[in-house]
Amino acid sequence: MPNYWNFFSFLLIAMIQNAFGAQADLITNIDNRNLISLNGQWRIIVDPYENGFYDYRYQESANGYFKNAKARNKWDLIEYNFDDSETLTVPGDWNSQKEKLFFYEGTVWYKKSFPYLKKEGRRVFLHFGAVNYHSIVYLNGMKLGENEGGFTPFNFEITDQIADGENFVVVKVDNKRRRDAVPTLNTDWWNYGGITREVKLIIVPELFVLLVFLLFFEVEALSYRLP
Repeated sequence: MPNYWNFFSFLLIAMIQNAFGAQADLITNIDNRNLISLNGQWRIIVDPYENGFYDYRYQESANGYFKNAKARNKWDLIEYNFDDSETLTVPGDWNSQKEKLFFYEGTVWYKKSFPYLKKEGRRVFLHFGAVNYHSIVYLNGMKLGENEGGFTPFNFEITDQIADGENFVVVKVDNKRRRDAVPTLNTDWWNYGGITREVKLIIVPELFVLLVFLLFFEVEALSYRLP
């Protein structure tokens, strides 16, 4: 009869993301990478009717607040200005930072300007620790994507979109409760809104380790006694 035994093994797996790969999954171990913090004061515009997002037909506008447009004269129909708007601290919720927003549920636009010096052979990712609840992210007036869920990180690759020099990020944050969302319409916890965790630029080489993890598995082997 053959003898059987079990043994356990640890397997180290490194997932490599190269320059020709698809848009990246979530980057891990970010604190040990080359980072630029975008934390601090962000300009905000409170938009309860979402005039900065929809046009008069209630379609997504091509010239919303994410364009960060500037009026060239008094006849320009641009009725917002981030440069003159209030500020909120990121990371942080809006409920506890401004008394008038304590019970607010709806859209708040966040805007942050920052400089960047492009370098050959480098890829850049815009990473959010968490935004509560639904967010749409724009860089230099171009939509990067959106995320739903207030407690998990997400990122976008912006290597091709980031400019050599001045840049601006705009985030539409919406914490309205819905029947099919978390929290739902009737809830037993406070519905915070805002960019509640850190925002960072992650700079990596063209070829980099996306994530590393340990996989634990069991292998059953056979052993035969030779005659």
